[in-house]
Amino acid sequence: MAVWRRELLESFSQQHVLILGDLVLDEYVAGDCSRMSPEAPVAVVRVGTVQTVLGGAGNTAANVASLGGRATLVGLCADDEAGERFKSLAGAQGIELVALADGRPTTRKTRVIGQQQQLLRLDREVTGDIGSHVEDQVLAAVPDLVAQASVVVLSDYSKGFVTERLCREIIEAAHRQGREIVIDPRPEHGAFYVGCDYLTPNWKEGLLLAGRPEVASSDDAVREVGRELAERYSANIVLTLGAKGIRYFGRSREYFAVTTVAREVYDVSGAGDTVVAALALALGAGATAAEAVGLANVAAGFVVGKLGTATVSRAELLSGPLPGPRLLPRGDLRSHADGLKAEGKQIVTINGAFDLLHYGHAYILEEARKLGDVLIVGLNSDSSVRTYVDKLEGLSTSDIVQRIVLGRRESREGPPLPSADGDRT
Repeated sequence: MAVWRRELLESFSQQHVLILGDLVLDEYVAGDCSRMSPEAPVAVVRVGTVQTVLGGAGNTAANVASLGGRATLVGLCADDEAGERFKSLAGAQGIELVALADGRPTTRKTRVIGQQQQLLRLDREVTGDIGSHVEDQVLAAVPDLVAQASVVVLSDYSKGFVTERLCREIIEAAHRQGREIVIDPRPEHGAFYVGCDYLTPNWKEGLLLAGRPEVASSDDAVREVGRELAERYSANIVLTLGAKGIRYFGRSREYFAVTTVAREVYDVSGAGDTVVAALALALGAGATAAEAVGLANVAAGFVVGKLGTATVSRAELLSGPLPGPRLLPRGDLRSHADGLKAEGKQIVTINGAFDLLHYGHAYILEEARKLGDVLIVGLNSDSSVRTYVDKLEGLSTSDIVQRIVLGRRESREGPPLPSADGDRT
């Protein structure tokens, strides 16, 4: 692992993430289901285990805590059985819970699992919007809570906590104190999110937020939707695409792609919460967007290999290789190259304009890739931002290229690429 990535993960212990959103108690009832009921054509589950974990915004907080950060969690949590269990779990994980109540029960989702397959989900919830008196309570506390935090997260599960007034005033409060705000969105609340810093929809949510019909996530469709969302919401869009990884569309038209690193997809429950937690911690620690998104992608890759709503730990991320995002900021090139060399990697570098990525380019890149372990492409820039963005899109989706470094926009010169004994240029 590159040294700078290890340092980033280790800095998480100094970060404080404020999470506001819908709290859910996730319950898993598992057992044997080897026979059918004589009463109806349904499986009979002989209950073996019952497990409860933090869900909704609680899972985002749990991931922040498991990654070594400090989490303050704000949401509705009643004094009922589910609420008491939620509070106990939060306390055991070191999460600072600000529990509010408005008379509704704590939201609980019960999943029935037999033979490692989910058979049924039971939802116990009241989803009407919170009243103005609860909004007033939250907003009165927000300035002090934001002042103590490194970054703010809004986790919207459309259970009633995230109202338009609450969302917009929290965005303003965060920006007044110089904090970035990350929102895990729900399409029905799209109008609430304008002006946030980061929006993290999956593909289905992205289509709905853009007001588009359901279509496959082709490269062209992803580019169109991502750009539209960045413009519509004046936000940086972290678009998660499952097995295709993550695409990033900056509000200033930056773009990069990060390929998936999942070992084996077992259960996608809560993977979006993991992306948000890792992204927020990295941003709070001062990481670039490329570094933060790359780390979030790797963290999600661990979680989808686990059953149910799960978390990833800093120890897990430190235990193995950690691929980075393909777009590498110029200022990070030297430290990144030093990290690769420390791992014994041979670096191959090549630079060019790549105005149109054609067969000849692909052949040259493939042959260059064979000469070492990591191929870094220096992309010469030009005065056309549109051309510059399109070049990135072509190279970012190539399986041959590991890293891309940008030249200066005002010049046709490529970036200064690393060279050292044993490296190939």
